[in-house]
Formats: sequence, structure tokens, C-alpha cells
Amino acid sequence: MNSKLVIYKSCLVLILVFSIASCKKKVTGCTDPTADTFKAEANEDDGSCSFHGFLTPWYDNTTRDSLLANNIACVSVFVDNEVNFNFIPAFILWSSEPNCSTSTIGNWVIMHGTKNKSISVTVKAFDGSNTVIRQWNETLIMESGVCKLFKIIW
Repeated sequence: MNSKLVIYKSCLVLILVFSIASCKKKVTGCTDPTADTFKAEANEDDGSCSFHGFLTPWYDNTTRDSLLANNIACVSVFVDNEVNFNFIPAFILWSSEPNCSTSTIGNWVIMHGTKNKSISVTVKAFDGSNTVIRQWNETLIMESGVCKLFKIIW
């Protein structure tokens, strides 16, 4: 009877040890290693992943000249109704399309929970009294990790 009790207790201890050893602590967070918010220690995705694309608005010499000829003091680029960038036509000049990968003029577009996002881009040209003279609207698809050029044409 004593040997059965020892075997029983030994089995119970082994089961307990294996149960504790096999328990994995639940750590929630973003589990996608390509996300900006990746959490390496996470073992359960909680939907908090965020990604970004890179939007670079620009215009060429012809548009710049038209902006200046129409007394445009500022051009503002809105992404989903939030200001993304402001240009002052008198100080910005491109002789050719900028290189998206090395550009310092663009901005991140954050995409929460998705690697692709449809964004609304609005461009407003203001005169010196801050009156909107002209407005452009367009929908773009942003992709995670991708730089997208957006050409403004007057």
C-alpha cells in the first residue's frame, strides 16, 4: 500500500511540474514583425498593429509659376482632413520629380490595423488673406512601407 502511495504522489508531482513548466504567460501586443508597433515578446495579437506609408506631395516648375501668378501664398495638403504638409510656392522649386525614397519633404501616413489604406487627399491653395482660391480632391491607396508621390497640378 505504501508503494502505491509513493507512486501516486510521484505521478502527482510530475503532473504538477509539467503543468507549471508548460504554462506560457499570455503577452498581448502586435505580433506582426513588419509593423511599426511590433512587440517581440507578444504571443497573442491584440489588434494594435500600425503600419505606415510615405506620402510625398510635389509640383513642378509650371505649377509653381501658376501658383505665383495667381498670388498663392500657401499650399496645404490634407490627408483625411488633417494637415499633412504646407508649401510656400516662393521658396519651393523642383526641376524634376523628386526621388521618393530619399525625399525629405514627405510625411508618414499611419495605417492602424491594416497594411493598405484608402486616404482622402485634399490640396488647398490660399492667397495672402488665407482665402481658399482653389482646391483639389483625390483618393489614394497607401501601402505599408511604400512611398507614393502625389503631383499637384494647377
